[in-house]
Formats: sequence, C-alpha cells, structure tokens
Amino acid sequence: MIEFREEDIKYIAIELPDEVKFYKYSGDFEGEEKVVLRLLEGEMPTALRRRLELELEICREMPREYYTDFDTLLGKIREKYPACTAENLEYIISQGSADYIRKNGERYFQRSARSNILECQEAYLKSLPGGVYENSFRNPLRHENLEIMKKHGYRKVRWRVREWLTIDEHAQREGKKIRVHLPYPAECDEQSDIVLHYSSHPVVISDADQRTAFIETEYKKDEKFEIEFSYVLTIPYYDLDPAKVSPEQPSFCTDEELPQIRITPAIQAVADELKGDEKNPLLLARKAYEYVTTNMSYSYMREYLCIDNIPEFALFNKRGDCGVMALLFISLCRAMGVPARWQSGSHCRPNRIGSHDWAQFYVAPWGWLHADLSFGEGAHKYGDTELWEHYCGNFDVFREINNHSIGTPFDPPKKYLRTDPYDNQSGEAEYEDMGLGFDDFSKGRIIVEFEDLTEKNQV
Repeated sequence: MIEFREEDIKYIAIELPDEVKFYKYSGDFEGEEKVVLRLLEGEMPTALRRRLELELEICREMPREYYTDFDTLLGKIREKYPACTAENLEYIISQGSADYIRKNGERYFQRSARSNILECQEAYLKSLPGGVYENSFRNPLRHENLEIMKKHGYRKVRWRVREWLTIDEHAQREGKKIRVHLPYPAECDEQSDIVLHYSSHPVVISDADQRTAFIETEYKKDEKFEIEFSYVLTIPYYDLDPAKVSPEQPSFCTDEELPQIRITPAIQAVADELKGDEKNPLLLARKAYEYVTTNMSYSYMREYLCIDNIPEFALFNKRGDCGVMALLFISLCRAMGVPARWQSGSHCRPNRIGSHDWAQFYVAPWGWLHADLSFGEGAHKYGDTELWEHYCGNFDVFREINNHSIGTPFDPPKKYLRTDPYDNQSGEAEYEDMGLGFDDFSKGRIIVEFEDLTEKNQV
C-alpha cells in the first residue's frame, strides 16, 4: 500500500498524460489502471509519480461510484413514484440531478443518484402525472433564527455532540496499532467554551486548521472510538451597507491554493465579466454569490478525490453540492481580489446533525463574513428572497465548525491517503501498516443537547 504525505494532494492539479485521459474519460477504468501501473514502472520526477499514484487510487474508486444503468435507476424511482416515465427521468437528468459517466456508450449513474433525485426533485415527482410543479418552500427554523438575530444583533447557543467510529468486522485486526482522527470543534471567533466531556480512549486535541481528536492504541475486537463534547456558538448579525466598506482592504487569501482553489483562465474570464468596473469588495462578493446560487443546481456528488478540478466542474456542469459551490465561490472571489476561504464542519439541528461546507469572505471593517452557497441556492430556487440575501454575509447558529482550510494535513498527519483528502467532518482511521477506506469503518454522530443562550448572556 502506497504511503502519502497529506500535502501531496496538491499534485492533483498536474495534467494527466493523454493515454491515461483517453481511458479515464471513456469510462474504461481497468484500462486506465493498466496504463498507470505501466507508467509507474519508469523513471519520472517525484511530482509526476505522486500524481499517477493518486490517479491509481481514483481509477480504483470510480467503479465503486458508478454502477447503476438508466433502466435500473428508473425502476428505483418508480418504487416510490410509479408514474415517473423515462421522459420524466430524462428531464430530471437534464436539470443536473443525476451524476453519470459513459462507458461503451451507456450511461452509468453515481451511487447516490436515487436518493439525490428523491431529495432534490421531490416537488416535481409529486406533481406527476399531469400536476403542477410546486415552487414554494419556507424553512421555519432558519427564519426563526433570522428573526432572533435581527432582534438581538446576534444569537448564542450551546451544542453538545457525541460522535464515534467503529471498524467493520472484515477490517478488524486485533493487536495492530490503529490511529483514529475524530473531528473536533475549532477555536475561532464563532466558537468558544469548548469542553471535552468524555472520551473512550486518551486523546490528543490538535490546533491544526483541520482540528481533530487523535487516538492511537492497539486495536481490540469490536472496539468503539467515541468522544462527547460541547461548545458555544456565537453568531453576530450584520447590517451590511456597501457605503460603509473601508477604503483600505487586505490582500491575503487571494492566491490559488492547489489543487482545488484554482484561478484558471475560465474562472478568471467569468470573474472579469462579473467584476466589470466594480471595486467595492462587498458588492463583488455578492456578484460571485449571485452567480453561483442562480446558475447552479444542488446535487449530491461523487467523492471529491474523483474530481480533478472542482471549481471548473461546477462552472461547466452547473451543479454540485455545498462544497463544490463553495469552492467555485471562493475561486471567483479570489480572482476578483476579494479574500475568501473555506470553512466546514456540520449542519446541526436539535434532533439531527450532518456534514456541511460553506465559505467566508473578508471585507473591512466587518472582517470575515460567511456565505452559505447551497442554502442560498435552495432559498433562491424556492423564491425565499429573505434567506437568499441573508446567506451572503450573514450566518446561523446551526453549525459545528471543524475546518478553516481545505486539503491541509492533520496533526499528527496521516500515513496513508485519507478517505476524504480535502475535508474532515466524520473521521478517519488507519493501521500502522495499511490505510482504511470508506468500506472498512462506520461513523456516527448525534446531538445530545441544544441550549439557546441568547437572552441569558449579552455579548
């Protein structure tokens, strides 16, 4: 098994040889693997070797991502919506709600295509047959949050979370040293009073940009790696007036960060067209936000490792999930000279928690402001102008913030390639002599307690 330095993920930005691309883009991943293995037998610079080694992992992962043909997908949709026809499904695919590749002329859909369609095209499917598309939606929890923030100028809450990771039976190796990284709340302006209440093992809490609770021990059969923690989240509300933007603005966080914050010629061309003669950074960020949220459709995605250039994928395909949208926004902002960066962790509700990504952009005198592109896209799609405007510059308290950067190493670093080399929202594991993949371990998270502190403590 190949060892990877975590920073080697930057080599994804290197162009692949034409022969490799031929097999890759025709969907022949077995052929691609043979070519890559042959090329790796020769001499080459370290950077090119690392790129091919990463591609070897990708071409082995892709067949596990795409295996459902059109007729099978249609049958799965019809289990819940019997009136759905092949023509209806073709329409849904044309709206960007089903990721697929072509192999031997046939389409094969990504493994989450059914759940993505049922989630993102629910209103359309419910209108069949002969009904009217329902284009209305209101999220009461987010509107309540907005009202509280406007009333008090902020909102302050405490979350208590339990998370765990277990090794699946086929991958259990008793007595072997195992290393586990569980995501942990980051110390930042928004989060404070972080307390570790319980840990199944001794842990080391890192201060890396992708913060983790690290466990290293000899593995015991059916062992569960678990922590429980709480944190206070304080989110201010800003009345953002472009006339109040400071004349002097910083220039940090405006360069590329390879491989997935890229200012390619295509990204720069779109940014230049959006920018025009505008110089106000708040208005420029709003232009990028408006472009992404009104031109893209939310869609579940393949693993990010399997997308060579995420911002351009979003630009050309006009679809993506929360992180894909965020990376296009960040790249467009940086191309216009507006500082922008990645932030991610979880979307929390009193009875549910799930992975989520968003972005930040910097405008003086306010500092770092938030942009939630997928929430903005959803609000725009359903005509909720109030929330659409809110999520460009303002935020909510339904968060756990773990990561302030994308694709940066853990502390201590992993030895083998991460299941998600860019982000960390639910945990990673590896033995001392081999890595572990998505099919080798299971993860879980629950909300233990939620408390609103807004009226109890003023900030």
